[in-house]
Amino acid sequence: MPTSVQFPKFPLIAAAFLALAGGGKCDEKPDMRIVAVAAPGNAFGDAVTPFAFRVEAQNAVKGRLTWRLATGTATIKSGEAELAAGANAIKIAIPPVKDGVVLAAKLTLAAIETGKAKPTATLERDVWIFPQSPFADRGEWLKKLKISLFDPKGATAKLFDAEKIPFEEVRDVDAVAALKGGLLIVGEGVAFGDEKGLAAALHKHAAGGGTVLCLAPASGELAIPGIGSTPGELEDLTFTRGIVRKLDQRLDADGWLPDGKAIASTLTVKKGDDSAVGEIAPGPGGWTWAEANYGSGKGRWAICGLAIVAKWEAGPTPRFLFARMLEYLTDPTVDPKKENGR
Repeated sequence: MPTSVQFPKFPLIAAAFLALAGGGKCDEKPDMRIVAVAAPGNAFGDAVTPFAFRVEAQNAVKGRLTWRLATGTATIKSGEAELAAGANAIKIAIPPVKDGVVLAAKLTLAAIETGKAKPTATLERDVWIFPQSPFADRGEWLKKLKISLFDPKGATAKLFDAEKIPFEEVRDVDAVAALKGGLLIVGEGVAFGDEKGLAAALHKHAAGGGTVLCLAPASGELAIPGIGSTPGELEDLTFTRGIVRKLDQRLDADGWLPDGKAIASTLTVKKGDDSAVGEIAPGPGGWTWAEANYGSGKGRWAICGLAIVAKWEAGPTPRFLFARMLEYLTDPTVDPKKENGR
């Protein structure tokens, strides 16, 4: 991406002349605009989804606001309401989609003032329509992952039971340390300070060829392998705040309903006695994703600070993101760059 863009000189000179001559003002604000407030970029099929927005106007407004949800040239749903300045919201009953199908749609809002034929302001929003479950007809695949779950808080286990995600419960840190291979998931909300030896057990599992996914830990510290440790231990180590769009560009990176918050905790790297230490703290501020890869055919671990379990019912993003995480971590052939937007 270029760091600067050069424009032709003549149009700029002409624009400046017109502004000085009264033909236009460079900083003039539009008479009206529609601003998205809580407008998710994806929605469940066979469900009612709210879209909140704000109408900003220079003067008093009167008229109607129309909306249309369409796929290509075909209208899925449409409607209209009285045009009002300030906060507005509509609720759209999204039609069902088949399991395994994700439908691309576009939501268009138009503010049409009384006495005018054309809209004064419009807003367009891409909306991906998802089925309810990312795991429909994928039961055999889930079984092959050989999921072990360490979940002191219990919320993740309850969710897995409800979603029919097969797993073996691991009740204590000693049992975690004894695991061989497979996918180990640490349930949301664990405090590393309360589970002595857990961080070391997770590293051992990954270094031995297993896969670890730690969901939104609440607090604590853990050593970061590859920084200050034995050279060559890791193939790569990644920190990012953009894991959502990396894994699937159809999903909302932030603004998860109902409160707009997606982050439960983040990780900050700081210097320890002998190596770097990852410090977990509630809320934003650090990295929402940390990933260590021990090399081809070997293990890997990842820590995700997004509120997957707590926000499971908020919309398609948490649950379909979780499915993408499982694919990405357990299948070395998955390439997010090729899979994005599939």
